[in-house]
Amino acid sequence: MGGPRRERGRLSHGLDLGPIARVELACHDLPRQRDFYARILGLPASQRGNEARFRIGQVELVLRPRGDALFPRADEARMPEVGALLAFPVSPHELDRWHRRMLTARVAVLEAPGPAGAPPRVLRVADSEGNVVELFAHP
Repeated sequence: MGGPRRERGRLSHGLDLGPIARVELACHDLPRQRDFYARILGLPASQRGNEARFRIGQVELVLRPRGDALFPRADEARMPEVGALLAFPVSPHELDRWHRRMLTARVAVLEAPGPAGAPPRVLRVADSEGNVVELFAHP
């Protein structure tokens, strides 16, 4: 406590911003989304009220139903719904296995990984709500 202050990421305006702690995705079909992240990606899930929660390293992923004050339905808010892209590093030798897993599970593959050794090797799939999940080869 009495030591030097640890720098977190001083920004151009002089304020500090810590790392991302939580990402929340609004869902039309929460059980289907929970199944994608728990069964297909294999993330351990917990439930709190009407939200599904996943711990990914230091970041918490929260799935919540669309239609509340924070995430109104598009027809209620008179605005388009938004999506997100979640990117995860995977070892280069596992990227093709992930691709096969997505095909076997009949997940919508948006971009298949290119040939081995031709960077960048990326797999992009859509979750059940249309958000993009990107798996990229990272040594």
